[in-house]
Amino acid sequence: MKQVKVTLVSGRTMRQGIGLEEGKQSEGYLQSVRTVMLCPEDASALGLAEGQPVKVSTGNGMVVVHWASDKSLGKGMAFFPYGPWANQVYASSTDGTGMPILKGIDAAITPAEGERVLSLSEIVESLKGDL
Repeated sequence: MKQVKVTLVSGRTMRQGIGLEEGKQSEGYLQSVRTVMLCPEDASALGLAEGQPVKVSTGNGMVVVHWASDKSLGKGMAFFPYGPWANQVYASSTDGTGMPILKGIDAAITPAEGERVLSLSEIVESLKGDL
């Protein structure tokens, strides 16, 4: 199976900020936070087609999301906006700082052909077992 190793960073996007004003259940907000941004070279190396889901995996978890190309990213870098989908791959530990590490995380991106991106309610349901 094709795989690209990346360094994952998180932050807020402009579209995400607009979506927050529209509401966290608006399609604009949801689309912005369930999409990982990849450099064109990495997407090409994976043979990704537009709209094909990808699996983002770290030592802390895995999630299937949409992807989009971002020419401003260097090879081996991926940007994953803050949100419920990104939270599936980041550690919850803060090491006493009050904030988990959300930048510089080693991750693998693989095509997720035949898999689907979970809805927000499905993500929330999956977390209930951890209570």
